[in-house]
Amino acid sequence: MNNSLPKTHADSVTLFPNNHRFIPDYIFSNTQSHYVKVILVSFVSLFLLTLIFLQGVTLWDNVKQSQALVSNRVQLQNEITYWEQIANKYQGYRDVYYRIAALQYKLGNTGLSQQYVKKAIQLDPNYPEGHVLGMHVGL
Repeated sequence: MNNSLPKTHADSVTLFPNNHRFIPDYIFSNTQSHYVKVILVSFVSLFLLTLIFLQGVTLWDNVKQSQALVSNRVQLQNEITYWEQIANKYQGYRDVYYRIAALQYKLGNTGLSQQYVKKAIQLDPNYPEGHVLGMHVGL
């Protein structure tokens, strides 16, 4: 038989190997986290640059359309000036007043268009185009 005294707790701990293991969570190293940040910033920057490019294309298209509208408006105004000179020179032609009324309607001047449609209809009350345009301008 063993007559020795039991060992203390401290002695028994040292006799057995340490089974407590530390299982680390996967943590990015500094270089890995740097690369992840660079990649994320690159993707966000590329996305923003794409949006800026698309807005630039849209803006360019809008400016082009605006220039076309201004050019068309100037052309219509020049045509109105021409037809008004003809109307002053040759009074009594319903087609001239109708043409001026149609051009004014295209420009959005419904008040002036109404005046010229009234003149055309006064010259020829049976003028069908004049009545159609008159309905469009609110007569």
